[in-house]
Amino acid sequence: MEAEKLKSMTVGGIQTKVIAIGIGREVLLAELHDIASTPAHRNVIVAHNFSQLSDVQQQLVDAIGIGCSGQCSPVIDIGLL
Repeated sequence: MEAEKLKSMTVGGIQTKVIAIGIGREVLLAELHDIASTPAHRNVIVAHNFSQLSDVQQQLVDAIGIGCSGQCSPVIDIGLL
């Protein structure tokens, strides 16, 4: 599974984090949880439609760790499945 490979990678000695974003009311949460890094409750974001993406923006910022006080991932790459 591609998500498992991504989750096991490191960049500059920092463990990668996979954030799964589902869009639509028919999203399979179990599938998003399998894709996302643990803890999944922090790394899975669901928007019911594309216009709601702006509503989940803060969740994404929190999941990425922008402004975090610990060790933050310096590299952000976005992949769409």
